[in-house]
Amino acid sequence: MELHREAYEYYKQMCEGFGMKSIPFYRFMHNLTEEQIELYIQKAI
Repeated sequence: MELHREAYEYYKQMCEGFGMKSIPFYRFMHNLTEEQIELYIQKAI
């Protein structure tokens, strides 16, 4: 789960960088596919 949290933090940073509002962690985990989450994990580490 720690990797998922790191992926979410990366997602939030990217949203902020583009001036966009991020979705809550719960929605991030439930709305993204496992493949999308895996890509965020790869970018975050």
